[in-house]
Amino acid sequence: MRSLRWLLLAAILFLSAGLFGIYRNQRTASRGRQRAIPPSLPLGTLGNAIDYEWAQSSDGKPAVKITARNSTLRENGRTELEEIELRIYMKDAKHYDRIRSPKAEFSTNDNKLFAPGEAEITLGVPSEGEPVKTLTTIKAASVNFDSQTGEAGTPQPVSFTFEGGTGTCVGASYNPESHQLHLQGGVVLNLHGKSAKSPPMKVEAGELTYSEANSVVQLGPWSKLTRGETVMSGGAATIHLKIDAENKKHLDWVEAVQVTGRDKRPGRDLDFAAPVAQVHYTEDGDLEKLNGTGGAKLVTRGNGAATTMSGQEVDLFFNTQTGDSELSSAVARGKARIESKPVPDPKGHTGDTRILVSETLNLHMKAGGKDLDRVNTNTAATVEFVPAANDRHRRILKSSDMEIRYGAKNAVQAFHASGAVTETYPSIDEKKRHPTLAVSRTSSRVLDAVFDEDSEVKAMKQTGDFRYEQGTRKAQAMNGSLDNEKDLMTLDGGARVHDETGSTAADYIEIRQESGDFEARGHVATTRLPEKKKAGDATAGSDMLDKDEPTQGLASRVTSTNRNKNMHYIGDAVLWQASNRIQADRIDIDRDAKSITAIDHVVSQFQDKPKDDKKKTPAAQPLMTLVRAQKMVYTDKDRQAVYSGGVAFRRANMSVDSAVLTAFLNDDKSDADSKIHHAIADGKVSILKIAPSRRRMGRSEHAEYYTEEGQIILTGGDPTLEDTVRGNSKGQKITYYTDDDRLIIEGAPDKPVRTLLHKKKK
Repeated sequence: MRSLRWLLLAAILFLSAGLFGIYRNQRTASRGRQRAIPPSLPLGTLGNAIDYEWAQSSDGKPAVKITARNSTLRENGRTELEEIELRIYMKDAKHYDRIRSPKAEFSTNDNKLFAPGEAEITLGVPSEGEPVKTLTTIKAASVNFDSQTGEAGTPQPVSFTFEGGTGTCVGASYNPESHQLHLQGGVVLNLHGKSAKSPPMKVEAGELTYSEANSVVQLGPWSKLTRGETVMSGGAATIHLKIDAENKKHLDWVEAVQVTGRDKRPGRDLDFAAPVAQVHYTEDGDLEKLNGTGGAKLVTRGNGAATTMSGQEVDLFFNTQTGDSELSSAVARGKARIESKPVPDPKGHTGDTRILVSETLNLHMKAGGKDLDRVNTNTAATVEFVPAANDRHRRILKSSDMEIRYGAKNAVQAFHASGAVTETYPSIDEKKRHPTLAVSRTSSRVLDAVFDEDSEVKAMKQTGDFRYEQGTRKAQAMNGSLDNEKDLMTLDGGARVHDETGSTAADYIEIRQESGDFEARGHVATTRLPEKKKAGDATAGSDMLDKDEPTQGLASRVTSTNRNKNMHYIGDAVLWQASNRIQADRIDIDRDAKSITAIDHVVSQFQDKPKDDKKKTPAAQPLMTLVRAQKMVYTDKDRQAVYSGGVAFRRANMSVDSAVLTAFLNDDKSDADSKIHHAIADGKVSILKIAPSRRRMGRSEHAEYYTEEGQIILTGGDPTLEDTVRGNSKGQKITYYTDDDRLIIEGAPDKPVRTLLHKKKK
């Protein structure tokens, strides 16, 4: 396809020049020899030629050659050609691109060439001898060439043959400027295997676009790849080609969306699905790697169990040495999960279901790609054994890294973990005998376990580290100590405690076991989960921060009492939910009173809700409200946040400074954009609104600001408004709107309205 641009330009220019040249030469020669006037040409015909041939060379080498059996030049600016052949030689003149067509018509009015019949385009024809490889040949009817843009296209069926295979489509076009080939519909490519062991691949798609410049093929809106027993279907796909040492292009990798794949052969059954997938191939065309993102899933079935592996991203690696692309390993990342469920045994020896969860999981297959060999992870992980019988235990093992080895029938054979925590639940039979039997929990730095054929623990060894759990409270650290006399547990070094209300991490933590009160010091980070609603309680938590979202916190010191109902963040304290946050030297939370108090260097930040953009225009920068003060007291009962000690209120390009400011928050069910419904400022109030071509400054002793209406009301202390566009105003009450040009000034009998208007500049 790379030479079509030369074809179009050369064909148009040379044919036109040649035909007109013939006409002029014949006319001049006729006059010079004073021959008899030839018979008149048919009406509407300017000239014709038989067995026309024209050629041009460059540096002693042929460049272009055109032949046509008949050519006729019409008065309407069209030239009709028969049996045309165009050769465009490469620089070394050893090869050329050839175009043949029974008939063609060239229009000088719009500089377009049209071949109504079938045109054949052959690329890389040797100037001497026979070709040593299969040449790329394209056949199509109703081909249009545009000499101005260099574009060529046809709406008719197209067939093509190339070294790597064959293909068909309906409708095609080529743009020489962008070097893109577009196959418009019904695309089918049959790619040959590089060797006898490599099965062919069939590529199907609704349409195809090939970018010659970067060797990329786009498929869409649907695509399908079939190679042997492996079938992959999906939406739009991108095929990347690579060039080898012999300057040959090979399939490198494919990227597609909404992919589903199936590989089902004797003794092997594999399914794969992912919203986005990349498939990598060897130079022989064998499947080497498959990457799925956005929530991928792999299901393997065989030898007594079905194993499902899922994650935000999943990589599959294949052994291509046998030429059979056997699954050798898989890696899942981001909420990774592996569930291995044994096939039910009619004799009652069905093994337990295993569920392994981690941020990263590595799965390895035994030779042949049918059975599991081992699973390991280098990140925190949890494995759960779900019992298949009432006399077995449900077990959960957590660790920083682990390795699981599998034996016959894909049953767990051995387990090794570092930083392990185990939970062993009473069996159903044990619960019947002992209803109050508690969950058994252990912790260790290293854990090794051996399992029987039913996945029951046969032997387990734990060494090192410290872990603790009591009821819903859990704790862990590099070092830990327990003082029963003081009812105090101390965690030192990477300490962390968590319960049903949230979690706390710090350098050092002291916990009162009976009450659950704790004090954390040093790099404290907390996560408080939303409170559960009680019967008859319409709300839970606080409107200052979202009741339905977890609350994150940072401080140098944190104390908790009353089962986390009272929290005190001391020293560089920060509470936040997404972009909403409160920052101060100290922050106190009373969940029963539903209040928040922040003291010293207070900064609160709220982000507006995103607007419902029905036009789907690009998202604007989120609008933030920022308030700085020395103290803030928020009470959820009236949804008021009172700021004092010199308040600076900032919102978009507007600022409000005052001694005290009371912000009234919208209800959490409100559909208003801003978190703040309105604000009241008192004491030396100044409000500044800056626009690209305008500046407004309002001053008063009292001001009210309503966010939805963009309304500002100034009263008290001789309110004034300085407007760089409309001038200065003074009155007893000034009301103006930030979103438009409305201004209302009210005066009093003893204080008339005063306005100084600016003259418009000429």
